[in-house]
Amino acid sequence: MSGIIKLNYYNGNRPQNLRNVPVIYPSIFWIEKGNKQLQWQNDWIHFNSHNWLLANGNKSLTFINNPHKTQFFSTQLSFLIRPSDELIQRSQENQKEGLTPEYRIDKTAKYLWQSIITMPQNIEPNVQTHIVQALFEHLMNQGFLHQLFSMRNLSWRDKLTQYFNDAPKANHTIESVCAHFGLSKSTLIRRLKDENTQFRDVLAELRMGYALSLLQTKPYSQIELAHLCGYKSEARFAQRFQHQFGLSLKQYQKTFESY
Repeated sequence: MSGIIKLNYYNGNRPQNLRNVPVIYPSIFWIEKGNKQLQWQNDWIHFNSHNWLLANGNKSLTFINNPHKTQFFSTQLSFLIRPSDELIQRSQENQKEGLTPEYRIDKTAKYLWQSIITMPQNIEPNVQTHIVQALFEHLMNQGFLHQLFSMRNLSWRDKLTQYFNDAPKANHTIESVCAHFGLSKSTLIRRLKDENTQFRDVLAELRMGYALSLLQTKPYSQIELAHLCGYKSEARFAQRFQHQFGLSLKQYQKTFESY
């Protein structure tokens, strides 16, 4: 379903304590086995098979994934399309209580989720879009859609993140990015500074998120991961991984099931 949604799967057989995990696109996380403890403001929210975690795009999450008996498993459904601003506004009007990222799963939401993740690849894109939009409508009716999407324009951090996401391994330089967006180097640096970030930090965070998703697919070596994430230095990659997530690459790999 290229261009409509993206699916990622995460598992483990030991607790995974991760900080600053980037979420590139608006996403719903369904914890199907085990539970997730999400740090939310000054508290922790627990997620399991009965509630979804709704995450706005271009955010960072700090959480602990806890297996139930021997396994943790979750699915991340990311949306590459967005609802209209009208739907987002109506969702805000329908909000019934203080907004948190927790959505208690109801029968309609579960049915729409299954319809989306099981869509055959050969269904026409406009039909796929209508199925996804049905979930947007349902979340709007419940007053939760604006937890996933905001009406604000994309920041430059958002734009760069989505641009890098198409090719994390590529040799992205500030000069090549400026050429793509039609900006001068000084203008891009200034705009990112206004958002309290830097070019290299945006790129590094995107690549670290990509590394997490790769690690869930097979037991890559450290040097393989470094190369796939655009790092020439294995040591520098490992250092950045630990700085980003608060645990070493080897510590994270030990939390996985045997492949």
